Amino acid sequence: MTAARAAGSELTSPADQFANDETVDSAKVGDRAFEEAVAPLVPLLLRYFARRVTPTDDAADCTSETLAALWKHRSRLPAVDDERRAWAYGIARKVLSNHHRGRARRDRADEALLAAAAVTSVEAVPDEAFIAAEALKLLPARDQELVRLVVWGAVDRRRRKSDGRPSGDGPHPICARTRQAPPRLPSNRLMTG
Repeated sequence: MTAARAAGSELTSPADQFANDETVDSAKVGDRAFEEAVAPLVPLLLRYFARRVTPTDDAADCTSETLAALWKHRSRLPAVDDERRAWAYGIARKVLSNHHRGRARRDRADEALLAAAAVTSVEAVPDEAFIAAEALKLLPARDQELVRLVVWGAVDRRRRKSDGRPSGDGPHPICARTRQAPPRLPSNRLMTG
């Protein structure tokens, strides 16, 4: 109980009023005291960042990061206004430094990406490739995969022994399926675009 309350005075601080209220826990008293202590700093911090951050939209983000750091270390928050402001500016300076480092990292990454994109040239794809891709879509999924494997050279057309030498037993069974696939394509649909 405070001395003012003991003397029967009606003048009490908001924190004392909250402390007396049994429905409000002590965490809310701390929250309210923190808000009251930091509220005058918010416009100062916002102006501080608005003058130093490009784009200025990031000033609000930096201010909120500073307030989060103040909240995290609220147990060390100075009681005197001037000391509290100086402490907040010290934290803001570190947040600003982190912001500039992050911006520089993003800029370097953007430059590297643009440089890589400038070096990579895209070859022109012939019309036949588009026609072949459309024809491939007309085949059943099983035949599509087979044609892709043959075109990419993943399937050897000759039978092989376990040691890798040709066996001489004739073509691989998969070749029969590759010969059957083209007749399944409706040729009139291929030529009409």
